[in-house]
Amino acid sequence: MTTNDTPTALERLLGAMQDDQCFPALSGTISAINQIVDSESESAGKLTKAILQDFALTNKLLRLVNTVTYGQFGGKINTISKAVVILGFETVRNVATALILLEFLQNKSQATQFRDEVLSSFLAGLVAMQLSHGRNIRDTEEAMICAMFQNLGKLLSTIYFFDESQEIAALASEGMNESQASHKVLGISYNELGINIAKSWNFPDRLQTGMRKITGDKVRKPRDELDHLNITVNLANELCMIAASTPIEEKDQALDQLIDRYRDAVRVNAQQLNKALEHGMEEISIRAAILNLPTSNSPLLKTVSHWNGDENPSETTPIDDDGMDGITALDLVAEQNNESEAVKVDPEAILGDGIQDVTNTLVAEYNLNDVLQMVLETMFRGMRFNRILAFVRDAKTNTMRARFGFGKGIDTLLPKLHFPLKFEPDVFHVALEKGVDIVIENVAAENISSKIPAWYRDAVNAECFLLLPVMINNKAIGVIYADMQTANSLQVTPRQLSLLRTLRNQAVLAIKQKQ
Repeated sequence: MTTNDTPTALERLLGAMQDDQCFPALSGTISAINQIVDSESESAGKLTKAILQDFALTNKLLRLVNTVTYGQFGGKINTISKAVVILGFETVRNVATALILLEFLQNKSQATQFRDEVLSSFLAGLVAMQLSHGRNIRDTEEAMICAMFQNLGKLLSTIYFFDESQEIAALASEGMNESQASHKVLGISYNELGINIAKSWNFPDRLQTGMRKITGDKVRKPRDELDHLNITVNLANELCMIAASTPIEEKDQALDQLIDRYRDAVRVNAQQLNKALEHGMEEISIRAAILNLPTSNSPLLKTVSHWNGDENPSETTPIDDDGMDGITALDLVAEQNNESEAVKVDPEAILGDGIQDVTNTLVAEYNLNDVLQMVLETMFRGMRFNRILAFVRDAKTNTMRARFGFGKGIDTLLPKLHFPLKFEPDVFHVALEKGVDIVIENVAAENISSKIPAWYRDAVNAECFLLLPVMINNKAIGVIYADMQTANSLQVTPRQLSLLRTLRNQAVLAIKQKQ
């Protein structure tokens, strides 16, 4: 609070976003992802777990990392676990964060003008990626997210402070610098407002620095790699701004002025700027289709295309989020930002793709934990289980203990799940003793109730579950557990069970090869 107890613009914005039904979940996911990536002690599994909580985000991220943009990594990526291993923590974080924000902004972009503001920020991010190639920048995805988020304060103000944003726009139209105008009206510049929001989302310091706008007539020579990042971000945003607002007949002059402004900081010519803009427009066509961003009839994109010499700009048509035209699929409901949305799922396709991911991983050098994460993730996504986890034999205590998993409340549940290996006449010991796969459709059924152990009833409220023991040399070294919340909702076809068993057997093979 300020000294007179009047909330600052930042406090008002944070409060307005918190009151928005859609925002707390979004903010929490972004914060969690950033916190995991920023911590050296966190595992790839925790990042995977955070992303898998959002079904729509998972699908879009996997489709995006399989575009030509990421083709240099070779082969198809079918699981978030593998994406983290191949692309790295920070790249997955940057892509996921951009997708989360775009999803939110897209839902808010009723007016054409605001849709173009969103597309402008997205385009700036893609142009920044192009300008990063061959320069002293460690991660092109970082340049994308910094350029895209540089206008975060303006975008959020347009949503939550509409009247003030109109007042700022009026001052800017009269010739006042937009940063000065926003500071006059809000008491803080748009850019600083956005950086403070990013800070509240646990954005690392280098990304906050990369987002910062450069002031003054001339851009100074970069001192280090972070300066290179910040300069590239600003160059991309300024290039997109002049392409969207400068008459075509003044193009050469505008580019010359931009090049002169950055002359001391970066060697770049008009041809390179045009090329970066051209590739950015191509990339936005690819990504917009995947992300369901409506680019058709966008005044901004038409203007930029014309300005860049393309008289017939391509228009993208949003496609179904599942991308499974012609496939008979199981209709489920996913909870996304407190709203129900129909999502078509083809379990067998997801399970099959995951099997291929694991197969490709096993023929190269691999980390055992990464493979086990891929196996569980594939089962979890394919069957849309409520929860899935792996029990592992603990020889020291002669018990089975839950080690890792995915799903609702999993971190709270894991420490509670353990049981002695000494035989008891319950379903868990029967599965381990005989090496048989077991499906319990209703834990309360008269013929089953007595076979459900007390430790399970005390810890878990699921009404049906599946057990897939992991056997090596006829000895159970673990068991895969998956559940559904309500009784008789675990409908597994023979084909799906076969695919689940294949994944379990791949886990067995991975363990054997590492012994």
